[in-house]
Amino acid sequence: MRRGHRRRRAAVAVLASAVLLPAGCAPGQPAPVPRPARATAPGPPSPGPPPAPGSALEDPSAWTLPLQRFRPTEAQARSIGRAEAKLVGRCMEGFGVAWEPQAELPGAGPRNMMDRRYGIHDAALSARRGYQPDAAEQARYETALRADESRPVPSADAAALLGGAEAPARSSAEVSPEVRGGRKNGRPIPPGGCFGQARATLGSSTRGITPLVDRLTFDSYPASLETPEVKAVFARWSACMAEHGHHYAAPMDADQDPRFRPNPAGVSQQEIDTALADLACREQHQVARVWFTAERRIQEGYVRDNAAQLEADRRSLDRVVRVAEATLAGE
Repeated sequence: MRRGHRRRRAAVAVLASAVLLPAGCAPGQPAPVPRPARATAPGPPSPGPPPAPGSALEDPSAWTLPLQRFRPTEAQARSIGRAEAKLVGRCMEGFGVAWEPQAELPGAGPRNMMDRRYGIHDAALSARRGYQPDAAEQARYETALRADESRPVPSADAAALLGGAEAPARSSAEVSPEVRGGRKNGRPIPPGGCFGQARATLGSSTRGITPLVDRLTFDSYPASLETPEVKAVFARWSACMAEHGHHYAAPMDADQDPRFRPNPAGVSQQEIDTALADLACREQHQVARVWFTAERRIQEGYVRDNAAQLEADRRSLDRVVRVAEATLAGE
């Protein structure tokens, strides 16, 4: 993501106090490029064991972890986001300020929180692109990003109205005296601005993902790396890679090899060869399967230890989803 894009989006995100991390992103895990939510069946997914080899669900992106039951589905997350944007737009219109939500960027890379959580798994893509996203997807993303960057930056007053009069908008000198005083066109600015008001209406400042659920989902990934079975399977994978002439201690090290990105000359044959060897060693030693099983066990423990609070969080999420759906039904 280029600096201009970060700066323009941050002007709204920081003021609105809602910088949400990609779902399930954890230390050492590749951060996904934003991807639009897909239409999925409503309701929480059910955790289950890894599918049998050769089955239709062999793709790890179809696996689920126990804590996903306490997170919105992709369809629900999309509804919550759209409802939030609708409420913000309605609030801004009430102050006589035109506002359009930022366009959703097309995806490039991981399709969901489980896709590539345990590394690459698409042999056809890796044979073309190594560890990189599909070239056509990446091109569409870059085109949309350039279009997004061409949009005008909100004025200081509009930014303060979005995030609340108490939020610094670039510099207080750029904000009008009226807005600095907490009003716009004679009306009081709600606490937290229009984003704050929208989130109060929805009942969540984090789109239905509670701090506990977010923390536990984040914690389980590095915790899985410390389990004996994951350490052992990484050692077997590392020895297998060494037999192919590639020397890495863990699968993440290959995926994050600085030689492979950024590469202005394109994907090198060295990267492709490394990725294909990586895939072969992963398959031989069932790396993703062992890793997923360890993380699932850790999350099952989290769910047992935090059962009452997590069930309360699930009820809270259900309320947020109901309000979002009702908000959108009024379109």
